[in-house]
Amino acid sequence: MSKLSARLAAPLLLALATFGVATPAHASTPLTAGFGVGACTDDGLMPGKVNVDQFDCSAWASGGTGSYTYTFSGVAYATFLGYISPDDGWGMCNEGQHATVQVTVTDSSGATATARTTFLCADL
Repeated sequence: MSKLSARLAAPLLLALATFGVATPAHASTPLTAGFGVGACTDDGLMPGKVNVDQFDCSAWASGGTGSYTYTFSGVAYATFLGYISPDDGWGMCNEGQHATVQVTVTDSSGATATARTTFLCADL
């Protein structure tokens, strides 16, 4: 590099360093989500419904950045109706069917992780 090039580059580099680009905060581990063994439980017949049971499912998340938001959805033979707690949703399922549910977890940086589980919807 010539002396002229170095003299021209120095102010440019100084200006870039002054205005700098913010480095995003990165999680030390990737965001993961899941359901534990027995995470979905059948809570018995849903009042006023025929062949429909109530259930609740508890999910978990780890890694990522900051706090988590859980979004539950029914994939097959299940419909989510609400939340018992931020990581525990409840809904209704078709009795006698293997219901499949999904959770999508979003962390405070916007990263997402998704998990599915299947359970037998049966009034025990």
